[in-house]
Amino acid sequence: MAKTFVLDRVAADLARGYTHPAIQRLSSLVAAYPTDLDLRRRLAAVHRTVGNRVQAGRWDYLTIGASADDTSAFERAFPSAAARLREVRWPHRAGLAATAYARSRLDKLIAAAEAERAAVAAARAQRQARQHARRRERLAAGGNEGAVRRLTREGTSHGRFTPLAQRLSRLPRLPRFAMTGGAVAGLFFAVLGAATIVEWAVQ
Repeated sequence: MAKTFVLDRVAADLARGYTHPAIQRLSSLVAAYPTDLDLRRRLAAVHRTVGNRVQAGRWDYLTIGASADDTSAFERAFPSAAARLREVRWPHRAGLAATAYARSRLDKLIAAAEAERAAVAAARAQRQARQHARRRERLAAGGNEGAVRRLTREGTSHGRFTPLAQRLSRLPRLPRFAMTGGAVAGLFFAVLGAATIVEWAVQ
């Protein structure tokens, strides 16, 4: 369905005071054209009409001159930058936004979201390190030196994050004679297969 036709339907809905269908139609258009800042502005305006300041701030977040009250309501509802970035639903790079204000707004939001994710990852790593250290201390206090050595070597209490190469290095190795016997057997069957093929070709 063409964008202009849907916008005409939206205008007709609003003229009759039907805000709910207008919001539904505009939401569908924004989903279909997520980088269209004018559609976002129109959707924000209808939300503002019905008093939904959070959604008005959400869809006007990239609009220059947007209501500060709406923006504050949106930011209070989604205090995390990563959550705000998700709710804004911008599908492409910030550089593809039509206005300098929107590009700047998106750049800052993306940077803040990445900083939050890095901080969460660092906090998780620190928490795991503290848990690991406490477990090692408990084992050492109990005199379980073997477990302490394993814990120190693996870097985790259960070894779930031990590198694959390190795990493979702990597997029992085949005796040298077994490896040599396997190589000889392989060579024998290779020669036998080649002879069979030659015989079949000759016949």
